[in-house]
Amino acid sequence: MAGRSRHRSTYRHRSVGMERALQHIEDAKRLSHELGGTDKDVKDYFFSLSKPQLDLILKEYGQIHGSSPKSYAENAIPKWRSGEVKMSGTVAERLFKLLPPRMPIKKKYELVESLWRNLGPKSQKTYTVGYDTSIDQIITEVSNHADKVIEDFAIPENIENRFKWLSAGDVNVRQELLNHLQKFERLSVLNGAREHVPTIIEHLNSPDGEATKSATQELKVGNHSIRLEFEKSHSGISEGSIRKHQNKPSSSSDDSVFGWVILLIVGAGILYFLFAQ
Repeated sequence: MAGRSRHRSTYRHRSVGMERALQHIEDAKRLSHELGGTDKDVKDYFFSLSKPQLDLILKEYGQIHGSSPKSYAENAIPKWRSGEVKMSGTVAERLFKLLPPRMPIKKKYELVESLWRNLGPKSQKTYTVGYDTSIDQIITEVSNHADKVIEDFAIPENIENRFKWLSAGDVNVRQELLNHLQKFERLSVLNGAREHVPTIIEHLNSPDGEATKSATQELKVGNHSIRLEFEKSHSGISEGSIRKHQNKPSSSSDDSVFGWVILLIVGAGILYFLFAQ
């Protein structure tokens, strides 16, 4: 009888342990869904908090869930931070729920930008540009394209979920986050055009560029790819390509030399960016 009793006790213990493990897994899945598909950036923020900031979070955590869970979290934080112990989904869900109300708006911007870069609007656009087109005309056309893409963009569930989590039910905060992302996207495209378009225009208007009959500039800005096909025979700027063989290498030596000029310019810009960090 004693053996059977011990067997039942062990079975119940294992059963309870299994239920808790499954609950932690479900809580982790739910948390990931609430945060927009990932919790790494949120964990990084949590572990970057100063001791006074953590103390405030843990104080509220203890008021809601009791002194024992609070003590456990206090002792476990160094191990969670080092990776020695993995934070359970249940604990992470409870702790992270307390973050948004105390989070600076700047940090909220960062936590939506990280998802936006991967899931935000994407586009590909080609323009035929005459040599008589001004820099302002090109930038305006590119900017209008970006505005249209952003306006038509349907917010995916992952980003929407992060909006909800960060706003904690405050519709004004949610709108502020959306406005920030739209402005962030517009400025990215606009600044990319302002940075690269003048370079090619200056070349085409220089003595070296006068003999160039056509040239191409690819603008890669975030998830946007904008192709500017410059044609000496064209007037103004229009959507689409007038070239019959866009992928066929040009036989013009001037185009070839110009291509190397663009590559050198872009390469120099990349090196400057890397070493300036």
